[in-house]
Amino acid sequence: MRHTAIPLILVLLAATPAGAQDTGDKAPKPDKIFTGDTVITARAEGPWNAITRKKDGGETWQGLFRYTADDGAEVAIPIGIATRGLTRKRVCDFPPLRFDFDKEAAKGTAFRGAGNLKLVTHCLPRGNYQQYYVKEYLAYRIYNLITEKSFRVQGLDIAYASDADDKRPIERFAFLIEDPDDVAKRSDLVKLDINDIEPNRLDPMESSRYMMFQYLIGNLDWAALGGPEDHCCHNGRLIGEGPDAPVVYTIPYDLDSSGLVNAHYAAPPDNLPVRTVRQRLWRGFCAHNDAVMPVLEEFRAKRGAIEALFQNEERLDKGNRRVALNYIEDFYESLETEADVREELLDNCRG
Repeated sequence: MRHTAIPLILVLLAATPAGAQDTGDKAPKPDKIFTGDTVITARAEGPWNAITRKKDGGETWQGLFRYTADDGAEVAIPIGIATRGLTRKRVCDFPPLRFDFDKEAAKGTAFRGAGNLKLVTHCLPRGNYQQYYVKEYLAYRIYNLITEKSFRVQGLDIAYASDADDKRPIERFAFLIEDPDDVAKRSDLVKLDINDIEPNRLDPMESSRYMMFQYLIGNLDWAALGGPEDHCCHNGRLIGEGPDAPVVYTIPYDLDSSGLVNAHYAAPPDNLPVRTVRQRLWRGFCAHNDAVMPVLEEFRAKRGAIEALFQNEERLDKGNRRVALNYIEDFYESLETEADVREELLDNCRG
């Protein structure tokens, strides 16, 4: 079932930037989303009252995404808007979303080829909820510093408006998550749909980066070998050369249940010996122990850049910045010596 959110949508379909349809225009194309750290100021027009009221209904609504390009021109791209998610959709007044960008209208813009993308939203209007998703955004960017086999994110300062004349839109921070196919293409790989895997198919170095990252941010809401969905793995996507390739790689997502984010609704899994999401637990595989120290050295080399993400993020308030930096500092201090690494990680491996 589809609802038309905006009058004169056929007129708005034509609102593409100058040059987008002119094949003779040799002007350089703008940088694509996900290729830098610039936060885009945007406006999404749609029937937000209906979307939030019917967030469990599975409908797709028509909307319009507007932003200002680098040359100052306003770009308008028609989008389909749908709600998504499980936990967050239940606990949030404003649900997480999917934006399906009209590919024809997006040609020649920063959103060319964007397609259907997840949007992580503010959940509830209170200030601390916005802090959660700023920290989750930065968690993705931590992993971008460690490996190319990671989801890139595009920050948005976005206004949710009912139509073009809405003078009092809801203005919040949000971020788009890269499509898994594009993550795979950067490494000349493909997205895999596999129900489950064995540990020996996981690349030791890349798997250890994955485990070290999850340990750094204090995240236990994931599975490396399977999951409740019809593809592996819980809160992770697999990429590789093909479904029968001997080596595969796991890309983590949905990081809001981590100790770094410390969302009030997050709880540790019942089957693990931790009491709060702030408590770290190593879940690396014993077969990959030889890769742990080299990977830890990579994380040590990136410490300054990781801390700078939080020091330079203006959307974090002072309290959340301090707590996040202290949590990151605790990771490094707990693994200062080889004896620390042995006690905290190697001796607690799985399998």
